[in-house]
Amino acid sequence: MDDKPAADIASKHLDDDLLNSHRKLQHIFEQVEIAKNEWEQTMDCIPEMVVLTNTAGSVRRCNKSFAEYLQQDYCGIIGRDLLRQLAERGLAVDSEQNSPQIIHEESADRWFELKTHPYTTKGKNAVSGHVITITDITLQKKFAEQLEHKNHQILENIRNLNDKNTELAQAYSALKTSQSQVLQQEKMASIGQLAAGVAHEINNPIGFITSNLNSLGKYLTRMTDFIRLQKNALASPGDPSAQAVVREKEKTMKMEFILEDSMKIIEESLDGSERVQKIVQGLKSFSRSDDGKRVPADLNQCIESAINIVWNEIKYKATLQKELGKLPQTLCYPNQLNQVFINFLINAVQAIDGQGIISIRTWQEHDSICASVSDTGCGIPPEIASRVFEPFFTTKDVGMGTGLGLSISYEVIKRHNGDIRVESTPGKGSTFTISIPFVEVS
Repeated sequence: MDDKPAADIASKHLDDDLLNSHRKLQHIFEQVEIAKNEWEQTMDCIPEMVVLTNTAGSVRRCNKSFAEYLQQDYCGIIGRDLLRQLAERGLAVDSEQNSPQIIHEESADRWFELKTHPYTTKGKNAVSGHVITITDITLQKKFAEQLEHKNHQILENIRNLNDKNTELAQAYSALKTSQSQVLQQEKMASIGQLAAGVAHEINNPIGFITSNLNSLGKYLTRMTDFIRLQKNALASPGDPSAQAVVREKEKTMKMEFILEDSMKIIEESLDGSERVQKIVQGLKSFSRSDDGKRVPADLNQCIESAINIVWNEIKYKATLQKELGKLPQTLCYPNQLNQVFINFLINAVQAIDGQGIISIRTWQEHDSICASVSDTGCGIPPEIASRVFEPFFTTKDVGMGTGLGLSISYEVIKRHNGDIRVESTPGKGSTFTISIPFVEVS
């Protein structure tokens, strides 16, 4: 008589367990679907074309930019050979050539850079397919051709100047080197909003450098003509009319103004090249892999690198206040810490409605190195403050964030055996603070 109720109870417990398991699985499926949708939305925001192929070269997935370029709907692209579809559009890709590959669309006179990234399925060594990125580099290529043409013209003019123009030639050589670095590093721009901001920061100094070079080219033409007049006058030392012509041309051609303005142009161009160089250095540092090894680094340099990358996001929304203490170098993963500070700064900017203040502070506390990023934004409600480090948790609008930034930051700091915390007051702002152990550099 007692066995049946016991069996019923056991059966009920089993049903409850199955129901709970079903609910957990359903929750996981929902989270995966949300993550999938967010990832697809993220990829569709990228101006570059992104395509996923299998080992045979057939398209498995693609983003919105690729579909718009082919002028086809998504269903008409999937399952078809990628190279054949590109050839139909006028892009002839050499399947034997290594990545990256520069290809030309003759009908529209557009240039593209195609990169191939093989990937493997988790737990397997064999290549499962490839991720293809196709970037429109038409503007960069045409700019490089124009710049090279202008450089050639200016170099020819500089060779005809006298010894007084030696300093100008050296300054231009340094400027040319900086510009070459910019062109090389433009390929490393990050995706999404940061890429647009970095491009804007680079385009501003490049714009006035190009304008200065145009003005300098005109000045050098006048200088060349004036030098020829001087040579003619020297060839006829007893001819007062030749000397009078030189003096008259010196006034009409405004040679004193040209010389003075040329030096100003050089100074402005060098300042612009230094700005570009600083931005590019931040991108190189951000994109470099840590290779799984800790290296000596200064936390203040990580912060400066992050500021350079995010500066275009900050300067229109907030006043940046820095209070960086003197810190010793410590063994760490500097590029991962760069990512942490970039996440903090972007969150701070997005939390500010209108204009506000972002404060960054670093200090050493006993055997730990600490840093904090504060903002005067909207703050975080107490009921969700404890969840901000959870993966995929976000209070931002769709398309503004994936909810992974702070969770990644949390993992990075934990990998350093450190601590991360947030203090926030709704309507007044938030402060994110990290501390990592000081590891002496041997």
